[in-house]
Amino acid sequence: MSPPTAGAVLLIYGNHRLLVEDELKKVQSRIADAGEADFNLDVFEAGTGPIEDALQAAETLPFGSDRRYVIVKEAQNLGAAEVKKLARYLENPSDTSALILAAVDLKSNSSLVKVVEKGGRVREVNKRRDQVPGWIRGRFKERGLKVSGKAIAYLQEALGEDLMAIERAVEKVSLYHEGEEAVELDEVVSLVSPSAERSIFELVDRVALGDADQALKLLGRLQQQGERYTYILNALARRFRQLLLYRALREEGRREADIVDYLKLPGNQAWMVGKKLRPQASRLDEDTLRKALSLLVEVDMAIKTGEMEEEFAAQIAVSGLSSLVAGKTPPRLRIGRSA
Repeated sequence: MSPPTAGAVLLIYGNHRLLVEDELKKVQSRIADAGEADFNLDVFEAGTGPIEDALQAAETLPFGSDRRYVIVKEAQNLGAAEVKKLARYLENPSDTSALILAAVDLKSNSSLVKVVEKGGRVREVNKRRDQVPGWIRGRFKERGLKVSGKAIAYLQEALGEDLMAIERAVEKVSLYHEGEEAVELDEVVSLVSPSAERSIFELVDRVALGDADQALKLLGRLQQQGERYTYILNALARRFRQLLLYRALREEGRREADIVDYLKLPGNQAWMVGKKLRPQASRLDEDTLRKALSLLVEVDMAIKTGEMEEEFAAQIAVSGLSSLVAGKTPPRLRIGRSA
């Protein structure tokens, strides 16, 4: 595959930094293979300097070649005024340069995407959840290793949507693996621990199922990892707010696609509506959800006023919410530090 042609403007974007960086590396590799990287490649990073620097480089004639390449990384940091300047450039782009922009966490309706779509090309790089196992297998294959399906499943479950964390885990396992046998589950489990973020998601799920025992065990694990209690409490509050909103919007007759937009879920989390919110909300009525949010408000106020330490407050929140979900009476909110 040849590098971008002169006069082209290309935007590469996606929700996973690793995928965007991989795609950009492919483009840079094609530029290097064409022997045009030494004197005709300029790399900029949006947010560290004005966009005019990159556009001026694109207007500069190539040296000893018929093409110049200009790369702008972190293009999601471009401000509204800079996007307008890019739009003006797209009206009459240099016919001797290719401008390549790379961005992370852009939405498909963002102003930058719309601007480039009008006069250039847009390439979105993402992985659906069902594509991640194949991607993990490929990362091991690049290192000359085979891997079992159970080991792949564990990595995805333990590290969730964080492809950078999965990449680091694959690298670590590859360095420690000996012999030519496939990488198995036991080896991966011994080397890779679930991420704190993943453990928080699991804790929130357990609370939403009313499973106090498992939720408190996860809380203890997060405590050992040094996770902040405020982050855990915020995650619980966010989930119960989402559940209450989901119920209200469904009662209005809203479609789940509309609910994804209303909740402002990023593309890689849209699956949560059908897989998490729908089944969890079906088991909880509005009164229970409002009581859960009231409990979280009380706990938050007790922390802010110094009447309750964060560790004890998190335990009260987890056990109280789990009890509400299970249809039981939650423990009374006690003030002060537990004995």
